[in-house]
Amino acid sequence: MVESNAVPGFLPSVNGLHFPNRFPPGPTLTFGPIDPRWVGIGDASAGLCGGMSWLVRERFQGGLPVLEVSEPPINGSPLFRALVRRQVLSLDWLRTPMRFWWTGALPADRAAELVRDREWPAIRADIDAGRLSMVGLVRHQGASPWRLTESHQVLAYAYEVVGAGAGGTGAVTIRIYDPNLPDRDDVVVTEERYLRLP
Repeated sequence: MVESNAVPGFLPSVNGLHFPNRFPPGPTLTFGPIDPRWVGIGDASAGLCGGMSWLVRERFQGGLPVLEVSEPPINGSPLFRALVRRQVLSLDWLRTPMRFWWTGALPADRAAELVRDREWPAIRADIDAGRLSMVGLVRHQGASPWRLTESHQVLAYAYEVVGAGAGGTGAVTIRIYDPNLPDRDDVVVTEERYLRLP
Protein backbone atom coordinates (compact mmCIF):
# COMPACT_ATOMS: atom_id res chain seq x y z
CA MET A 1 0.00 0.00 0.00
CA VAL A 2 1.23 3.49 -0.89
CA GLU A 3 -0.01 6.71 0.70
CA SER A 4 1.03 10.10 -0.63
CA ASN A 5 0.10 13.76 -0.57
CA ALA A 6 1.55 17.11 -1.62
CA VAL A 7 0.97 20.80 -1.02
CA PRO A 8 -1.02 21.86 -4.11
CA GLY A 9 0.84 24.05 -6.56
CA PHE A 10 4.28 23.95 -4.93
CA LEU A 11 7.47 22.90 -6.68
CA PRO A 12 10.97 24.03 -5.66
CA SER A 13 11.93 24.81 -9.28
CA VAL A 14 8.93 27.12 -9.58
CA ASN A 15 8.32 28.49 -6.08
CA GLY A 16 11.74 28.27 -4.41
CA LEU A 17 14.54 30.79 -4.42
CA HIS A 18 16.73 30.40 -7.49
CA PHE A 19 20.08 31.01 -5.80
CA PRO A 20 22.07 28.67 -3.53
CA ASN A 21 22.64 29.04 0.20
CA ARG A 22 26.20 30.30 -0.35
CA PHE A 23 27.17 33.68 1.05
CA PRO A 24 30.61 35.27 1.43
CA PRO A 25 32.00 35.71 4.95
CA GLY A 26 30.57 38.68 6.79
CA PRO A 27 28.34 39.52 9.76
CA THR A 28 24.67 38.62 9.55
CA LEU A 29 23.55 41.01 12.31
CA THR A 30 25.23 44.39 12.56
CA PHE A 31 25.29 47.27 14.97
CA GLY A 32 23.40 49.96 13.09
CA PRO A 33 24.93 53.11 11.59
CA ILE A 34 28.26 52.75 13.41
CA ASP A 35 28.89 49.31 11.92
CA PRO A 36 31.69 49.39 9.30
CA ARG A 37 30.55 45.94 7.93
CA TRP A 38 33.36 44.03 9.62
CA VAL A 39 31.81 44.26 13.09
CA GLY A 40 28.74 42.18 13.82
CA ILE A 41 27.25 38.93 14.98
CA GLY A 42 27.22 35.65 13.08
CA ASP A 43 28.85 34.74 9.80
CA ALA A 44 26.82 34.64 6.59
CA SER A 45 29.16 32.01 5.13
CA ALA A 46 27.68 29.53 7.65
CA GLY A 47 24.44 29.80 5.66
CA LEU A 48 20.94 31.22 5.92
CA CYS A 49 18.95 28.06 5.17
CA GLY A 50 16.34 28.81 7.83
CA GLY A 51 15.78 32.32 6.53
CA MET A 52 15.57 31.11 2.93
CA SER A 53 13.09 28.36 3.79
CA TRP A 54 11.00 30.71 5.92
CA LEU A 55 10.86 33.34 3.13
CA VAL A 56 9.83 30.77 0.52
CA ARG A 57 7.06 29.47 2.79
CA GLU A 58 5.89 32.97 3.64
CA ARG A 59 5.73 34.12 0.01
CA PHE A 60 4.04 30.92 -1.22
CA GLN A 61 1.39 30.92 1.48
CA GLY A 62 0.81 34.64 0.92
CA GLY A 63 0.31 34.11 -2.83
CA LEU A 64 3.27 36.40 -3.58
CA PRO A 65 5.35 36.02 -6.75
CA VAL A 66 8.66 34.19 -6.76
CA LEU A 67 11.72 36.40 -6.45
CA GLU A 68 13.55 36.28 -9.78
CA VAL A 69 17.04 36.53 -8.30
CA SER A 70 19.70 34.06 -9.43
CA GLU A 71 22.65 35.14 -7.25
CA PRO A 72 22.82 35.29 -3.43
CA PRO A 73 22.11 38.86 -2.29
CA ILE A 74 25.04 40.92 -1.05
CA ASN A 75 25.53 41.49 2.66
CA GLY A 76 23.47 44.46 3.84
CA SER A 77 21.09 44.52 0.85
CA PRO A 78 17.31 44.56 1.53
CA LEU A 79 16.91 40.91 0.50
CA PHE A 80 19.88 39.85 2.62
CA ARG A 81 18.41 41.65 5.64
CA ALA A 82 15.02 40.00 4.98
CA LEU A 83 16.69 36.56 4.98
CA VAL A 84 18.56 37.32 8.20
CA ARG A 85 15.34 38.46 9.94
CA ARG A 86 13.69 35.19 9.00
CA GLN A 87 16.80 33.21 9.98
CA VAL A 88 16.47 34.69 13.45
CA LEU A 89 12.76 33.77 13.52
CA SER A 90 13.61 30.20 12.49
CA LEU A 91 15.88 29.87 15.52
CA ASP A 92 12.79 30.31 17.73
CA TRP A 93 14.55 32.00 20.68
CA LEU A 94 17.35 29.39 20.40
CA ARG A 95 14.91 26.52 20.88
CA THR A 96 15.75 25.26 17.38
CA PRO A 97 19.51 24.87 18.04
CA MET A 98 18.72 23.23 21.38
CA ARG A 99 16.44 20.72 19.66
CA PHE A 100 19.13 20.05 17.04
CA TRP A 101 21.66 19.46 19.81
CA TRP A 102 19.34 17.24 21.88
CA THR A 103 18.29 15.07 18.93
CA GLY A 104 21.90 14.67 17.82
CA ALA A 105 22.88 13.61 21.32
CA LEU A 106 20.18 10.91 21.54
CA PRO A 107 21.05 7.27 20.87
CA ALA A 108 20.11 6.25 17.32
CA ASP A 109 17.17 4.07 18.37
CA ARG A 110 15.69 6.78 20.60
CA ALA A 111 16.08 9.40 17.84
CA ALA A 112 14.35 7.09 15.35
CA GLU A 113 11.49 6.60 17.81
CA LEU A 114 11.17 10.39 18.26
CA VAL A 115 11.02 10.95 14.50
CA ARG A 116 8.52 8.13 13.97
CA ASP A 117 6.19 8.99 16.86
CA ARG A 118 6.30 12.79 17.01
CA GLU A 119 8.11 14.58 14.19
CA TRP A 120 6.90 12.66 11.15
CA PRO A 121 3.19 12.81 12.16
CA ALA A 122 3.47 16.60 12.64
CA ILE A 123 5.12 17.08 9.22
CA ARG A 124 2.52 14.85 7.59
CA ALA A 125 -0.30 16.82 9.25
CA ASP A 126 1.10 20.06 7.82
CA ILE A 127 1.25 18.66 4.29
CA ASP A 128 -2.20 17.05 4.59
CA ALA A 129 -3.54 20.48 5.58
CA GLY A 130 -1.92 22.06 2.50
CA ARG A 131 0.86 23.79 4.46
CA LEU A 132 4.58 23.76 3.75
CA SER A 133 6.38 22.32 6.76
CA MET A 134 9.65 23.72 8.13
CA VAL A 135 11.93 20.75 8.81
CA GLY A 136 15.27 20.60 10.57
CA LEU A 137 17.72 17.93 9.41
CA VAL A 138 19.97 16.82 12.28
CA ARG A 139 23.18 15.85 10.53
CA HIS A 140 25.41 15.08 13.47
CA GLN A 141 25.52 12.46 16.18
CA GLY A 142 26.94 13.15 19.61
CA ALA A 143 26.71 15.86 22.22
CA SER A 144 29.30 18.30 20.87
CA PRO A 145 27.72 21.76 20.45
CA TRP A 146 30.45 22.61 17.91
CA ARG A 147 28.73 20.37 15.37
CA LEU A 148 25.42 22.26 15.38
CA THR A 149 26.34 24.06 12.15
CA GLU A 150 26.08 20.71 10.37
CA SER A 151 22.31 20.80 10.90
CA HIS A 152 20.15 22.23 8.13
CA GLN A 153 16.67 23.69 7.58
CA VAL A 154 14.46 22.82 4.59
CA LEU A 155 10.80 22.88 3.55
CA ALA A 156 8.74 19.70 3.17
CA TYR A 157 6.04 19.86 0.50
CA ALA A 158 5.14 16.23 -0.32
CA TYR A 159 5.46 12.72 1.04
CA GLU A 160 5.07 9.09 0.12
CA VAL A 161 4.67 6.18 2.51
CA VAL A 162 5.27 2.72 1.08
CA GLY A 163 4.00 -0.29 2.98
CA ALA A 164 1.82 1.75 5.32
CA GLY A 165 -0.64 -0.32 7.24
CA ALA A 166 -2.11 -1.08 10.64
CA GLY A 167 1.24 -2.40 11.88
CA GLY A 168 3.32 0.76 11.34
CA THR A 169 4.14 3.79 9.26
CA GLY A 170 6.03 2.09 6.43
CA ALA A 171 8.97 3.59 4.53
CA VAL A 172 8.65 7.38 4.44
CA THR A 173 10.03 9.62 1.69
CA ILE A 174 9.64 13.37 2.12
CA ARG A 175 10.11 15.73 -0.84
CA ILE A 176 11.83 18.96 0.13
CA TYR A 177 12.88 22.40 -1.06
CA ASP A 178 16.55 22.51 -0.09
CA PRO A 179 18.16 25.99 -0.11
CA ASN A 180 21.52 24.32 -0.84
CA LEU A 181 20.13 22.79 -4.06
CA PRO A 182 17.99 25.43 -5.81
CA ASP A 183 15.66 24.62 -8.72
CA ARG A 184 15.67 20.88 -8.03
CA ASP A 185 12.43 18.94 -7.65
CA ASP A 186 14.13 15.60 -6.95
CA VAL A 187 15.54 16.22 -3.45
CA VAL A 188 14.16 13.90 -0.78
CA VAL A 189 14.65 12.94 2.85
CA THR A 190 14.32 9.28 3.74
CA GLU A 191 15.98 7.84 6.83
CA GLU A 192 17.40 10.82 8.67
CA ARG A 193 16.94 12.46 12.04
CA TYR A 194 14.58 15.32 11.37
CA LEU A 195 12.44 17.72 13.35
CA ARG A 196 9.33 19.73 12.54
CA LEU A 197 10.20 23.36 13.19
CA PRO A 198 7.95 26.41 13.79
